[in-house]
Amino acid sequence: MKKILFTKFFIIIIFITGCGYTPIFSNKNTSFNIVEIESTGNNKLNKILNNKLNIYKNSNSEKKYFLKINTDVNKKISSKDSKGNAKTFELTVSTNTNIQDEKGYIKEKLFVKSINYNNNNNKFDLKKYENQSSEILINKISEEIIIYLQTN
Repeated sequence: MKKILFTKFFIIIIFITGCGYTPIFSNKNTSFNIVEIESTGNNKLNKILNNKLNIYKNSNSEKKYFLKINTDVNKKISSKDSKGNAKTFELTVSTNTNIQDEKGYIKEKLFVKSINYNNNNNKFDLKKYENQSSEILINKISEEIIIYLQTN
């Protein structure tokens, strides 16, 4: 019984280590280099976005990009109750990105993420939830920007 268990464990280890897994967002052997990032809009979200993208600033690659990023957060009421009070909200984080390569070609790409959530009587908890949600959304947008730059 121990021999069968050992062989199964050994086979699983061989398959896991031999599959060639590499993380998508590692900065090793990236196909692009971010030379400069200009950010406008929401300062807090821009800091998070810049921290995620600064990893790719000093990579040795032939593709060089200059980024101009404008980040915006929009909160609107999705539905109201019978008294007219807000019942649910929609939080939208949008990032308009101008990407210029070393040859001077400019591409513009809009990244948008949104989330719906219920109203809360405790406004402190509601604001805290909104801040956490906007940080999660900007992290997803940063991943999309990285994937977009890698595929171009």
